[in-house]
Parts: sequence; C-alpha cells; structure tokens
Amino acid sequence: MTALLKYSWLCLASGMLVQANCQDSFARPVFAAIDKNDDGLRALNREIWENPETAFQEFHAHKVLTDYLEEQGFNVTRNAHGLETSFRAEYSNGGGRTVSFNSEYDALPGIGHACGHNLIAVAGVGAAIGVKEALENHNLKGRVVLLGTPAEEGGGGKIKMLEAGAYDDVDCSLMTHPGNSWYSNYAPSLASWRANVTWTGYGAHAALSPWQGRNALDGFVSAYTMTALYRQQMRPDERIHHVIVDGSGMIPNQIPDYIRAVWGARASTLESRSRLVDQVYDIVEASAKATNTSVDLVPFQDYWNLVPNQALSYQYYHNHMTYFDPTKNNATAGFQNDHPDKEIESGGAAASSDQGNVSWKVPAIQTGFPIGGSAPNHNSGFTELAGTDFAHRQAMISGKTLAMTGIEVLRNETFAKLIWEEWRELVGSQQ
Repeated sequence: MTALLKYSWLCLASGMLVQANCQDSFARPVFAAIDKNDDGLRALNREIWENPETAFQEFHAHKVLTDYLEEQGFNVTRNAHGLETSFRAEYSNGGGRTVSFNSEYDALPGIGHACGHNLIAVAGVGAAIGVKEALENHNLKGRVVLLGTPAEEGGGGKIKMLEAGAYDDVDCSLMTHPGNSWYSNYAPSLASWRANVTWTGYGAHAALSPWQGRNALDGFVSAYTMTALYRQQMRPDERIHHVIVDGSGMIPNQIPDYIRAVWGARASTLESRSRLVDQVYDIVEASAKATNTSVDLVPFQDYWNLVPNQALSYQYYHNHMTYFDPTKNNATAGFQNDHPDKEIESGGAAASSDQGNVSWKVPAIQTGFPIGGSAPNHNSGFTELAGTDFAHRQAMISGKTLAMTGIEVLRNETFAKLIWEEWRELVGSQQ
C-alpha cells in the first residue's frame, strides 16, 4: 500500500470532519493574522516587484524582507548559510517538529519579475506569519522557519544552502509558485543541467585569407544543427536549449575566433538526464572536430527533478478546497489535479527548480497559483501580471493554504510520520 493510499485510508478511518474541526480552530486566527498584515505584505510585494534584482544581487529585497520579518517578531539571521542575500527567520514554541517555507525573490535579466518571485517572497512570509500566530497564541508546539532562497534562476541558491545545512533540521519544505493554473503540486519537475560551452578558433580576414581562419561560430552552428536533428529522437520529457552569450567578430568580414554559449539539458529523472548530457558532450566535441576549432565545456548548474510528496500535496489540496471552495470563490476556480486518488505520473512540469534538490533531502512540494491573463512565465507580459493586486490576492490565498498545511505537519504526528514514509518510498525508488 502506497503512503498516499495509507493517508487516504487514515483520513477516512479517523473522520475528515474531526480533522477539519481541529484545523478550523487554527484557521480563523491564522487567516486573520495574515489579513491583518496585508497592507504591509502588499507594500513589500510592490517594493520587490519595482526593484528587480538578478541572481545573488538581491540586496534590496534581502534588506526589506529581513527588516519586515524582524518587525513581525521573528528571529532573523541575515546573510545566512554562507550567502550574502539569503536569510533565515525562525519562531518556536517549545519542542516539536519544524516546518520550513521558502521565499524566492530574484528576477530575470532584462525583464524583471517575469517569473513572479516577488509573489513567492510574500506568500512565504504570509505563510510563516500564519504559523507563527498558531505557535504564539494558540498553544501549538513546534517551530516555523522561513528561508530566503536567492538565485533560483540559474544560480542554484537552494543547492548552496543545502550544502551549508539549511534544511538539515526541518521536517518538510513548502513553497508556491505563480503561473496560469492552481496546482496542489507541480508534479515531478525536470532535472536540469547547464554548461558554458566555448569554441575557440583563429581569426582571419574573411575575404583576403579565409583559409587562414578557424571559425568559432561555425563550431556553434554545427552543434546547434546537430542538436536540432537529434531532437527527433528525444523522448517527450527531454529538452535541450542553447543561446549565444558572448563572442568576437562584430563585422561580417572578420572570421570569429571566439564564441561562448550556454547549453542546457533537461529530463524527468537524473538517469535520463545523464544520458542526454552525454549526448550533448558528443555533439559539441563533434562540432569542434568538424570545424577544426577547440571547445571547452564547463557545467555550472545541477538541478535535480522534484520528487513531490503526495501526502503533503493532498493536504494542501484538502485545505484549499475546504477554505477557498472554487464554487464560492471565483478567484480559485479551475483547480487542476484530481486528488486524492491520482498517483504521481511519470510526466510532470517541464520546468526545473532547485526546490527539486531540496525534495531529495526532505519531504517537499511546490504548489502553483494563477495570476490572470494568458502570458506565460518568462515573458514580459507575465512581469506586468505579477505586479497586479489580483496576483497579490492569489499569492495570499496560496500562502494561507501553505500555512494550514504546515500546521498539520506540526500538530498531527501520524501525518508527519506518513510524509517521511512516503518520502523514503519515492526517493529510494529513484536511487
């Protein structure tokens, strides 16, 4: 029997009404605490959105977030876990378990918060405020930790924080992400790998003596073309991306002697990603040989696939449908995922996140919420959507739902044991 089926059975055996009544005693004050701080959270959201900062440069966001959390009574550690723009905010009441939330706040180069990390930041803060209310004033035992996780967009901030022990003492890691639909988890995300690939040739005059040159751009174009041809044989869950980021030869009669590109590969498991990366190596080496150039490939990103915890996912879904029924609240209509009976499928989100690495350390989910419109993530239109009042309200709904999910981990020992049992099943099956 899978952990999810065990959880479904336990819910039925104990009576969901009893569980709902237990949670209701927390829901009203938790939601009230978040609502009480909505003006401050809205201002915080706007401040981060209006001042986008890229990976590891989030100094302003770091300051305004940590200042706000200190004002809220959290014990705040700035520059935590070896990173200048990370932080750790904690509040505890006695012993017990620890629930962790993530706040991201880095932006994309050139297009600002086109992935809505300003919303992730305040959703995490709101969730932490909600759990703190239950710990401080309603006799709940345990600890809440909010981790400020910089540089999700390519920098792997959570990976560095994992290595520094940020997640060593937590019982789960919960976060949410804006998009176009409601999700109780993002399903298994793709494992992602990136590398700097540099072709070096020999410059020459393209008209007078082209035979003296070795064209670095030809090296890139050869690799680009071979990748395009290889895509026909790639599996549906596999992706390869590439872009030129630097190079020489600004005039057409100069043979370029230097091209640097970023190459990315994604797949649903670490094993399948490894096969895909081997193919990338073969392609770039063949391109250099064919064009008489040299090539240097240096990996710099290693995002693992997210292993979503179904029990946590189900609890999030149950909380959302209990407190934000889409038949009564148009803002939450269209929740996607036919829980509780649907098992995790082999497919999933085609995006990648360093939250995937966290999910191999502790039980974790990354839920999703819609912010209106039709613009996709990483589009300038999404940047505009991420700054709207509607998007803020959606982030607060998701933050409240995360808070109630975290409270269930703290108050319910059976559930807390179950999420770890499932984690061992899922992670063990992929090792």
